[in-house]
Amino acid sequence: MGLLNTPIRRLEGMTYWVCEDPEGIYDFVNREIRREWEEDARFERRDPAQDEWLTTLTKRKWRLETLDLAQINLNPDITNYVDTKRRYNFSESLAKRRKELQESIKMYAAVIWPLVIRREDMQLVDGYCRYDTLRAMKVSKTYAYAGSL
Repeated sequence: MGLLNTPIRRLEGMTYWVCEDPEGIYDFVNREIRREWEEDARFERRDPAQDEWLTTLTKRKWRLETLDLAQINLNPDITNYVDTKRRYNFSESLAKRRKELQESIKMYAAVIWPLVIRREDMQLVDGYCRYDTLRAMKVSKTYAYAGSL
């Protein structure tokens, strides 16, 4: 999925790069985002091959949806993650990244990607910074790639 083939859409004043084709979303998630999730698992000292989410990725059907932010559930294992040995606190890191993204959107009209949602329970699996930024900016709707089994 190249950027040249990815349309731009606006929703509630926000600009998104979107892929509308389910196969394109599948490829994007399983090739591009998967690598990030595998690195995250290793960082958290988890085996990516045993990660419940990663093992279901290739089985999921994907589609672009417009969702109310209020519908989306956060994973407390992610939001409460702290690694004292590495001096890493997810919430603190998120606050810093949110501020940077919010400034980039306001000053430069930055374009963002849709959130990634596990459809069966509406859990956010990718895009915590984007989600947090949208909430801080009082945006109520977002584009999301929703994956269902």
